[in-house]
Amino acid sequence: MTEDGDSGQAPVQTPVLPGELLDLVDEAVVMCDRADGTVRGFNRAAARLFPRLRLGEPVSASAAEPLARAAARGAEQFDTVHEGRRLDGRRQSAGGNTVWLVREVGSAQQAEAALLGERDRSAFLEETARRLGASLHHGRTVRTLVQIAVPKLADASVVVLPASGRRTVWHRAGPGDDRSSGEVTVESLEQVPKVADALHGLQPRPAVVRPQEMDALDPVIAGELIPGETGGALVVQLTAGGVPAGALILLRGPARARFDEADIELAHQFAVRAGLALATAALYSQQAHTIAVLQASMAPEPLPEVEGLRLGAAYRPAAEALHISGDFYHVAPSSEDGITFFFGDVSGKGAEAAVLAGHVRQSLRTLAMTTTAPEPLRDLRLLNDVVISDGSSFTTIVTGSARARGDGSVTVEIANGGHLPPLVLRSDGRVEEVHCEGTIVGAVRDPDFSSTEFRLRPGELMLLYSDGVTEARGGASGREMYGDERLADALAGCFGMQAASIAERVELLTTQWLAGRPHDDISVLTLQAPPRRGSAPLRQHHAPGAPGAAQDPESR
Repeated sequence: MTEDGDSGQAPVQTPVLPGELLDLVDEAVVMCDRADGTVRGFNRAAARLFPRLRLGEPVSASAAEPLARAAARGAEQFDTVHEGRRLDGRRQSAGGNTVWLVREVGSAQQAEAALLGERDRSAFLEETARRLGASLHHGRTVRTLVQIAVPKLADASVVVLPASGRRTVWHRAGPGDDRSSGEVTVESLEQVPKVADALHGLQPRPAVVRPQEMDALDPVIAGELIPGETGGALVVQLTAGGVPAGALILLRGPARARFDEADIELAHQFAVRAGLALATAALYSQQAHTIAVLQASMAPEPLPEVEGLRLGAAYRPAAEALHISGDFYHVAPSSEDGITFFFGDVSGKGAEAAVLAGHVRQSLRTLAMTTTAPEPLRDLRLLNDVVISDGSSFTTIVTGSARARGDGSVTVEIANGGHLPPLVLRSDGRVEEVHCEGTIVGAVRDPDFSSTEFRLRPGELMLLYSDGVTEARGGASGREMYGDERLADALAGCFGMQAASIAERVELLTTQWLAGRPHDDISVLTLQAPPRRGSAPLRQHHAPGAPGAAQDPESR
């Protein structure tokens, strides 16, 4: 009840604390007008931290930089270093005023904060390594890189790749889901010396760049991110083993603090991991391109269509050989209404074997172009000299020719340079080996090669194969070889089939025997005299002859 007897309650008033009372508070207290940021009051602790604060004047970067920067960002709190002191601040509302409560972090608190900061940085770098290592695709790695940097390191990030010609590619990530890419001229890059130096591997430490220095790259960096006194750009070199992999440009807008020493060191550690990931992805891309070129050049050419002959082939490189093989074969039409062919296997597997296989194949094709008639023995002797001069490996090979005859049969002539003997599936279902031995090509300077000629009657077929078939290890134990006898039985089981189907069947049975286990290169080539039209194949059910059986004299 009031003194005049009025029973009404007086309105509650918000007390204004006197300066003496504020001075008892350990934290710095700065009260500002919420509308225009004018300082309405502060205590003695605030005056010690921010000696240029003035009543009635707005909070500015010159008077209290941490407060001005946090206010510009609309941040509720901040943690920063100001004039050698580490400050931790938070914002409160009081009526129409904003009150900043700022405390100086002590040594124990600094140590704890430093530990937490180090853990945070380590977690960030670990996550960086994990994400960048998740892909070996170069373009995907670049896009991931610029995304990781935002917002931890900057408001936006740009990677400029090493120049190829007079232009190069850039990728940028910004706030939210802002992603873009494009090209920039080398002339534009050279107008920003620190970016050009980073691209050439001449900028080992990150370099802060003033906003006006980046004008030439406005379309790339979105120049509105770095105007004014705050914000900025940091150029970081990306390298691996001293080889330039690109330049990383980190961009901060006006509401964010400039790059300090801790930021620069973290950006440097980030760039070390990013540069390694980029270089690894680039190397993988180069290797993949090389492998693709090798695959295109080493893959067997399509088999020709020749009147009076049927051909088939199957080709499966070793799984670990990146789809390039040391097995090789080639079939080409000849001037005598027939074909010339060769089929071989270079020692080893993978890229080295594939290169030598390509060398051998090209040498034999060149020899075929320089002669008017096939000469298998001469070709083997010349090839032996070529492989010995190369000096890196050796090869086994069967080379020869085939010509259709008027009675529907096919005459085949072969010369053998240490390769597995061809198998012949006869018209009565028997399987025979073609006896023709010879020295491995490239093993000695005075080789001993042999040749033979035989005839395929209508429906009969010759099979050439690599040791990847007979030496395929599988079965119940996983260690048993497929072997000569199984191959002969498999070929006998193909009686009545066409050349292409038989080649595919032999390859299929071999891979089924392997059951997914590692294997050597597998190649199969079949040559068949077409059956007579309207006639059924002979099916005298003789037991399949074991490899090494004598040939039917009438078939010669």
